[in-house]
Amino acid sequence: MEAVVREKVRKILKGEIRYTSANLPFNMLISKLQKKIGSDPESLEDCMKEMDAFLAKYPIVAKVDLANIAAL
Repeated sequence: MEAVVREKVRKILKGEIRYTSANLPFNMLISKLQKKIGSDPESLEDCMKEMDAFLAKYPIVAKVDLANIAAL
């Protein structure tokens, strides 16, 4: 993931930027990670690792959504 996109994903997970994907599982992951960070702000790095793992497992989702996130 590019540095610019990575920073935007961090902001999405922290709730600073709103992003809604057309992909339901990706939206569910974002919601889950936002709740986790909301209850434990120190978990941001673990959440980023979980996001990286999801995007590595589903490259088509990564291609579409990361392009959309980069355009935010």
